[in-house]
Amino acid sequence: MKHFTLILAFIATTALSITSSAQTTLTTAVDFTITDLEGNSHNLFDYLDAGQYVCIDFYAYWCGPCQATAPEFTNVYHQYGCNDGEVTFLSIEYEGSDAQPHDFEVAWAGDNPPPTASGIEGLGGAVHSSYGIGAFPTYILINPGGQIVEQDIWPMDASILDDVLQSYNLSYMSCTNSVEESVLEFAVYPVPATDFVNVELADTGASIELINILGATVITTVATEYRTQLDVSALEVGSYFVRITEQGAVRTQAIQIVR
Repeated sequence: MKHFTLILAFIATTALSITSSAQTTLTTAVDFTITDLEGNSHNLFDYLDAGQYVCIDFYAYWCGPCQATAPEFTNVYHQYGCNDGEVTFLSIEYEGSDAQPHDFEVAWAGDNPPPTASGIEGLGGAVHSSYGIGAFPTYILINPGGQIVEQDIWPMDASILDDVLQSYNLSYMSCTNSVEESVLEFAVYPVPATDFVNVELADTGASIELINILGATVITTVATEYRTQLDVSALEVGSYFVRITEQGAVRTQAIQIVR
């Protein structure tokens, strides 16, 4: 479940919201043209007419879950060719000026993220309105025929999004102009969790954070052994993200805590 943000009060960086199962209200794509932070123009139907699938991250610069999933979207963007392959990835922000999504990308999205359009100068806010986006983040997939074949990819991490794209027989491709990424391998279990979450890494020294659905870090530690156990017995049930950071590589995994 994500947080419904059609009506939002933002007080001292805390979003007040109610829960809803969020998705675009559309099943057929509406054309749009946006301008990314580099000044490049992107027209949806141009990509579709060229036979591309288009995967869109609808987000807000102040949104905690958007921060947690942004590096995952970047990882899959690299995995499928940095928009030179069969899938075009676009990030469309809700209401910020160019400076705010820029700061978001620098802080959260990792190296060489997908093209991003701000809500104001980039015209992203109008696209949010036309697609009926009421919660952040909302990830959708549009096929070359203009059908929105995935209205809400959630929960979302790199492995989940990769599985979705693979179900449409889309091919991996190396980026031709991206920096080389560090590969960070880890395992998180059990999923769902009750009292404890185990994080296994190939090496020690990584930063481990547990982040709630509002983007607040509720547990933070550094891995001193190959397996780190997080005590979640005092936390409320619901959705969380495990974020691992090591030598510039950032990965997250969505988990559920149940009782």
